[in-house]
Amino acid sequence: MRQGGSVLDFGLYVITCSVPELGRDHIDVAAAAIEGGANAVQLRIKRRSMGEALKIAREIHKMTQAAGIPLIINDHVGIAMASQAEGLHVGPDDLPVAAAIRMLGRGKIVGKSAARHDEVRKAELEGAAYVGVGPVFRTATKPGKLPIGLARISKIKALASVPVIAIGGIDAGNLSECVAAGADGVAVVSAVAMAEDMIAATRKLRQALDRARLRQPVPKKSRSAAQG
Repeated sequence: MRQGGSVLDFGLYVITCSVPELGRDHIDVAAAAIEGGANAVQLRIKRRSMGEALKIAREIHKMTQAAGIPLIINDHVGIAMASQAEGLHVGPDDLPVAAAIRMLGRGKIVGKSAARHDEVRKAELEGAAYVGVGPVFRTATKPGKLPIGLARISKIKALASVPVIAIGGIDAGNLSECVAAGADGVAVVSAVAMAEDMIAATRKLRQALDRARLRQPVPKKSRSAAQG
C-alpha cells in the first residue's frame, strides 16, 4: 500500500481518545504515540463540536506530518478534508468507501471496519485500502460486542486482498498472537491511552510488534501486504 510515493505500514496503529480522569486529551495521546514509534494515528473524536474537532485534527496533523506518518480521521469526512489528513476510517454503517474516495480524492487512504467475511469482501469491492477487524479480544471500548477470536483473523487474512488490521483488547502481551494469526498490523486504544507512561507503552508495543514480525516466515502474503 502506497501513499505519496512512499510505502505505508500500519503496523502499530494508535487510536486516540480523551481520558479526563488522567488529564489526557487526543493531542496528548497522539503526541505520546508518535514519540513512542507508532506507524499511524487515528483521531477518533466524539461529542465535540465540528470546529473544536477540526482544530484538534489540524494540530495532530502537524505532528504526524513532522513524524512522516499518516493521520486517519474516524467517521468525519468533512474533518478529513478540511484538515488535509491522509485518510478516513469508516464503519459498516457509515459513508460508503467509494463515496469517501470520491470526496477525498485519489491517493487518500480509506479504511473500513469489518468483522465477517462478507463485510471484508464488500469493503474490498468498494475500494478500501485496509480493513480493521475485531474486536479480537474483549475490550472496554466495545462493551456490547463479543470477541471474534484469533481464528477469525486467520480466516479473513487467507481471503483478504488488502491489509488486515486487528483491533480490540490488544496489548503487548497478546499482540504477537495477532501477528501469528496473520494480522498485518494492530490497532490499540487503551493500551496507550490508559497506560501510566504512554510513551513507554507505545515503545513496548512497537518492540513487541517488531519481534513478532521477525518470527513470521518470509516471503508470505501477510508480510508483503503489511509492507506495501
